[in-house]
Amino acid sequence: KMLIRRDLELRKANDELKTLDEQKSKFVSVAAHQLRTPLSASKWALKMVLDGDMGPLTIDQKTVLMKGYESNERMIALVNNLLDVDRIGSGRYQYVYESMSIVDQIDSVLADMAPTIKKKNMKVVFNKGKDEIRNVFADSKKMRNVVQNLIDNAIKYTHPGGFVTITLALEGNNMLAVSVKDTGIGIPEDQQNQIFQKFFRGDNARKLETEGSGLGMYIAKEIVEMHKGRLRFESRENKGSTFTFTLPMIKDENE
Repeated sequence: KMLIRRDLELRKANDELKTLDEQKSKFVSVAAHQLRTPLSASKWALKMVLDGDMGPLTIDQKTVLMKGYESNERMIALVNNLLDVDRIGSGRYQYVYESMSIVDQIDSVLADMAPTIKKKNMKVVFNKGKDEIRNVFADSKKMRNVVQNLIDNAIKYTHPGGFVTITLALEGNNMLAVSVKDTGIGIPEDQQNQIFQKFFRGDNARKLETEGSGLGMYIAKEIVEMHKGRLRFESRENKGSTFTFTLPMIKDENE
């Protein structure tokens, strides 16, 4: 009787936790959707003013408005990450697969980040290797999220003048391995088991860069695994990190 009663109590507690989790998910979804509309409107208005559509600006005015625009962009990114996490948790994260080139995508991401790389006086090397790198069957937009997150983190958490190396290599019979290695702050050893948890950010990362949601690595891992790949890392504090994800390549472009 005691075991039966205990079992009933545990089931009730579990049901209550599930209900609370569903309510939390609904709140996050509603709040994020409600925030996205005014943030998009603010972005549009700021962009118009910055582009001079409302008249010429002084350098000081443009500087202040640009800071506001960048803050708005960070808020939009946070809202989008919250929505992505909610969709992943509820199984509503939809994928559209197509043949795509990882090489072209990395080149595109690096081109977008060129101003930041130049500003930090960093050297970024893209080593495409000598192997034949075939296309992968992937969701291009979501895979760009992964590539951009890993490269952005490598640049963000590496001090000015540092190095980032992106390497492509074959792994096993048909897997493409993409590695992003930096000479940055690394991840404290006692916190490495939390790196793929939602909202986690290392103590040294928070000190160096106050902005950040701690959702990027969680989302990246989910995306890679949905593509039948794996995301792993090696890191030493104050020595740097190497994040590597694998994807199966298309055996035949006519498949």
